[in-house]
Amino acid sequence: MSDRDDETERRREADELAREPLVSVREVPDEQTATMLCDFLRSQGIEAAVEPVQIPWLSTLETLHHGFWGRIEVLGKDADRARSLIDDYLAATPEQGPPEENA
Repeated sequence: MSDRDDETERRREADELAREPLVSVREVPDEQTATMLCDFLRSQGIEAAVEPVQIPWLSTLETLHHGFWGRIEVLGKDADRARSLIDDYLAATPEQGPPEENA
């Protein structure tokens, strides 16, 4: 395959991804949770985006109206895996480290 064919194939794949719809996988209560979950999904190889429902200057009002701050969205092909990873992540409990010694 020539360099030109490789470039054409890469463009075709990029076009397909651009046409794939984003799917909401989780409603989040605040921006911090949204950022944390997006970073986690990216660390697992899933591109994620935050879609806030709030309106600048009226963020509290819109959050109260909707009952959540925003949504985590991923490509449709990654939706099931993203939901599973988020559920596992939020259900996990932190490991207990050794107790600290007082000096």
